[in-house]
Parts: sequence; structure tokens; C-alpha cells
Amino acid sequence: MVINYLILAHKNPEQLYRLVMRLDSRNVNFFIHIDKAVDISAFSKGLSGLSNVYFLQNEDRLFTPWSDINGCKVLITLLKKAYEKVKTNAYCLSLSGQDYPLKDNNYIYNYLKNHYGKNFISIYKMADIWPEWRTRLERYNFHFPNNQRVFTGIFPLADKRCFTFRNFKKSFYLIKQLGLAKVIQTFFKSRRLHPSYIEPVGGSAFWALPIETVGELLKYINEHPEFLDYHEYTHVADEILFQSIVNLIKQPREIAESTTYTNWERKRDDDSGPVLFHTKEDLQELLTLNDHYLFARKFDTRLGSFILDELDRKINFQSY
Repeated sequence: MVINYLILAHKNPEQLYRLVMRLDSRNVNFFIHIDKAVDISAFSKGLSGLSNVYFLQNEDRLFTPWSDINGCKVLITLLKKAYEKVKTNAYCLSLSGQDYPLKDNNYIYNYLKNHYGKNFISIYKMADIWPEWRTRLERYNFHFPNNQRVFTGIFPLADKRCFTFRNFKKSFYLIKQLGLAKVIQTFFKSRRLHPSYIEPVGGSAFWALPIETVGELLKYINEHPEFLDYHEYTHVADEILFQSIVNLIKQPREIAESTTYTNWERKRDDDSGPVLFHTKEDLQELLTLNDHYLFARKFDTRLGSFILDELDRKINFQSY
């Protein structure tokens, strides 16, 4: 069996290097996208000589603002690269450059091999996880560069929700960010309606899919280009697009929870996303997780390397 790691990174080159070296082993490939806004050379240094590491080149690199559709487009490109290389007996795992393994390579390999065919992708009814789910799908949402956790969206004139104080307030904000022409253009778009031929569901953007599922997923996207086009304005599209397709093409018994752990119960002080693991207390939380979890997010080596060092030591890292 082959494991294909699909990694999106935009900062901390040394952390990406550590992640790859930690996971590097037999029958492993790395397909990596570096945000077009940053210099790729700082990330590829030290890794480009490895025969199983493939960086997307400039013609395939995109700017990937937080929660923007470009994250999905990049993942699709990475999936295509992986599928071109191996079409049977393989898994594709999506990671960010700030994720880290909780198990050694031998455990990861055997876990996936023993559960081969299972699609590890968290899937939930939209209303069960996001009270604001309609705005994700029905507004024209815009995300801004530099990976800031900032976005806003507006309803067009064809939607009665356009005529609210909140919508006009957001429109003025967008004018400042994108210009008057973009806002006027958006006002005259049609009402956003999710395609009726597929049920929208949501879940974690980090998953592990058998290569056979990847082939079916890519086929579906190729046959329904309008589905990708629709999500051009979806907020956090990578938490909806892939999940909805897998939910359509696979039976419930073939789907399991993501193997990547994220603590959404605690937020950062600035409410800018999931907690960053870096303290002794965080280490204890990670070490007592269910053995189903192979990875966790997120970590930031700018806060120090203590927790990554301790994970390596306690996991007793070994190759296979």
C-alpha cells in the first residue's frame, strides 16, 4: 500500500521540513503546494532532492486565502497528481503544514491497511454543525489575501435579504476592500442556489481517502464542472465540497470520522480559529486521545518546539 500525503503550506518552512522528515518512509509520497504569495525556495530547500517529494510548480500554484475556493482547487490538482502516479492500493491524506502525527509511521501504515476501503472523512448535516450554514452557501462570500481569517459576503438584488442594514453595511466594507465595480457586479448576479442534484453536507477539511474513491471524486468533478463553479463564493468550501461528493458516491458504512484531531472546544484568545497546541497540558490532551486519531492540528513552531519534541519522544518514532 502507498500513502500519498497532500500538504498545503504557507508559512514556517522549517516546520514543513520537520513534518515531511517525520513521515518519510517506504511507500510514501508527498505532494506539496506552497501558497503563491510566498517564496517557494525557502520550503523546498532540503526537500527537493528527495525522490518522493513533489512540489507543485508555479503554473499550478495559487494564492490560497483562508477558506477560499482556491484551497479546493489546489487539493484537486494534488489529487490528480497522486492519482496519475498510483491508481490502486493507496490512500490520499490531506494535511496542512501545521499538522503533526500522533502515531509512528508503522502504526499509521497498518491502521490504514487494516481499514482499507474506509473513507475517513467527517460528514454531518449542515444545520447540526453550523447555525449560519445558509450564509455559507447562499451569500456571495469573498476572502482576502495574506491568509487572514477575514471574509465577508453579500446577497444580490435577486435575494430579499439584500435589503437589510447588515447587507448594506457589508457592501460598504466590500467596496473598501474590492472596489465599487465588484460590489455592483455582485448585486446583479442571480440568487445563489445550491445544485439540487447533490445534498450539501459539511465536516473537517482534513481527510484520508482510498485512491479508488479519489478516482471517483475526480470523475465527478470532471463531469460536473458547474459544481466547482458554484462553490467559487462558498465560505470554507473545503469543508463542504469534498464531503458532499463523498457522501453522494459512498454508502454510510464506507465512511468514518476523520483521523485528524482538532480541538474546537477551545478557541484562541483572538477567536481566530482552533487552539494552537504548545503547552504541557496540550500534550497530555493529545496523548490521551482515542487511537483512531493519527494526526492533530494545529501547531506553530514559532511558539517553540517543546510539544513536537515530546510527541516524537513519547511516540517512540520508528519507520517501517
